[in-house]
Amino acid sequence: MIVLVFFRWLFFLLAFFFLGLGIWLWLGGEDITKAAGALWYALDVSSLNLAQVVVQRHLHLPALWDDAIVPFLLQRPAWESILWLFIGLMLLGGLLSVIIRRPRRRHSFRGD
Repeated sequence: MIVLVFFRWLFFLLAFFFLGLGIWLWLGGEDITKAAGALWYALDVSSLNLAQVVVQRHLHLPALWDDAIVPFLLQRPAWESILWLFIGLMLLGGLLSVIIRRPRRRHSFRGD
């Protein structure tokens, strides 16, 4: 149960981190209409390469990178990718909130 609570808060914190990142990039004057991969490459190529290595080699999921992350996140405009990450992480956190919701105590009133 405590692990689910941890992941719930982690998903919510990551969602707000990405929202803050998007606002920071926008206010910083970055072109958020560029593809997210191109913007990430222009800002910090080494972290983009590290993310690819972690997903493809260490998680052993090259299909996830090639078939999901690149077309659905990195080739879309940066604002759209950040928005989808925010919505997805909020939904995951909300789903965990529903799963771990404690049942309400029922009060029984006896007519003694």
